[in-house]
Amino acid sequence: MIKFFRKIRQKMLTENKFSKYLIYAIGEIILVVIGILIALQINNQNQINNEKQSLKNYLKKIAVNVKSDIKVGESMIKSRTEQSMLCANATELISSKNWNDQKTITNAVFVMIIEQPLNYNRSGFESLKNSGYLQHLDNPTVEELIYNYYNAVDKVLFEESSLQVWANDLDLELHKSGFFSEWIELEKRPNQKLNEVIGNYTDELSEHKGNDIVLSLLYRGFLFTADLTIFYKEQVTLGNELLEAIDNYDKK
Repeated sequence: MIKFFRKIRQKMLTENKFSKYLIYAIGEIILVVIGILIALQINNQNQINNEKQSLKNYLKKIAVNVKSDIKVGESMIKSRTEQSMLCANATELISSKNWNDQKTITNAVFVMIIEQPLNYNRSGFESLKNSGYLQHLDNPTVEELIYNYYNAVDKVLFEESSLQVWANDLDLELHKSGFFSEWIELEKRPNQKLNEVIGNYTDELSEHKGNDIVLSLLYRGFLFTADLTIFYKEQVTLGNELLEAIDNYDKK
């Protein structure tokens, strides 16, 4: 092709057709410029397509994380609801000095003082933020749902952390007061396994100053753990909305 155009130029020059040569040269330049612009346009479009595909891949990772998070949230709704009822039953037993169900009392107290790990996975979201591709997201609904969802996750983590800090403080008071060692009879049963421990609540312990701490712990366990389900339900609801939005975006 280049040889072809070169022959045309040489023919025009030898035939002294300079004006035609000049017009031809300008036309050739224009064609080259147009070719370059087309190539740039194709390259830009390819780059845009690659960015969109990368963005979709990040969103798919977020969707995988959210699906796992929803299972955590649903499990915690069930768990916290059961724990709330457990604390209510234990409070009733202690208040009425009914010591026939020591296991319920023990389980209720331990549920409040033993931390429950929450395995929320935000690796996909963090990867998306660090990649810089978030700025290429051209769907305000998906972007808003992503931030709303992880704000809901942060609320859950904050409320759970607040409860645990408070419970840990009361647990420390129970140990300091000597109530805990008397209740689980550490001197009589020093080698008990944690998962096999059954406390021995008695009339005497109900007069111990640690009794008020236990009742405070259980009362908040009854009220506050039930309130926690509100935050989990919000997380699960927003998670499902985000999954649907990501699925619709991926189909574009």
